[in-house]
Amino acid sequence: MQVKVFLERQNEEKKVELDKEITVAELMQRLDVNRAEVIPVKNNELVTEDSTVKAGDEVKFLAVISGG
Repeated sequence: MQVKVFLERQNEEKKVELDKEITVAELMQRLDVNRAEVIPVKNNELVTEDSTVKAGDEVKFLAVISGG
């Protein structure tokens, strides 16, 4: 199973091999993505970290922009 992942902060696209469905949180952990710095989007829809990821999905981790 393969999932396409885009990391906006690094401007990097990856293909991740999965043995089974996993959660967005597990994918973030596998890719060493800081949860506080990104917004997860799956198949062009905003999702929560407990959403599942399966073969053929496209996941983007969009950078959170904050200022003061």
